[in-house]
Amino acid sequence: MSRFSGFPAHVERHIGRIRGAESSITEDGRDRGYSLVLCDHSDGAHVTVLTSGLRDRTAGAPLPQELLCTLRAENELYAKHLVGVIAELLTESNSRVGYGALIMNDRVLLPDSEIAGALAAPHPYLDDEFDVLLDGGEPVLQLITLIPIARGEAQLISRYGRDALYDKWEALDVDLVDLNRPTATA
Repeated sequence: MSRFSGFPAHVERHIGRIRGAESSITEDGRDRGYSLVLCDHSDGAHVTVLTSGLRDRTAGAPLPQELLCTLRAENELYAKHLVGVIAELLTESNSRVGYGALIMNDRVLLPDSEIAGALAAPHPYLDDEFDVLLDGGEPVLQLITLIPIARGEAQLISRYGRDALYDKWEALDVDLVDLNRPTATA
């Protein structure tokens, strides 16, 4: 039995029902090495898209990693796009991310939004137990949440640190799963 065999149950316990997964094989026949898993939250209003298989490609990380993004259910395509783009970037560069990492693009990543990248972080709305999968009490997998951010928010982090952005989000009561939210620097 794999040390990751508890991953599906862990996801369903913390997020909700796993609805399905997109194959690791792309339309052009290339194996990208990971699938995109779709999870419906019990509230019916949110969806989480996460990688499964990226853990085999995150060489050098303290723990193998999977990426995820939680958004409102109507933004599922954007969550898939954001997770897919960043996972592809990591696999192509044989890289990994840690909490606090900024993954930014030079232009908007998600149409009809100001989102130009993501902040790698613990999940902002789930219990701390979600962020690390345990096997026999030992950590075996780290789950990295991608919080969509705008260019101005990334600049705030670059200048003043990520706590400054978290403080702004808290002061403005920002809904981090809403792509149409005003940016914290507006």
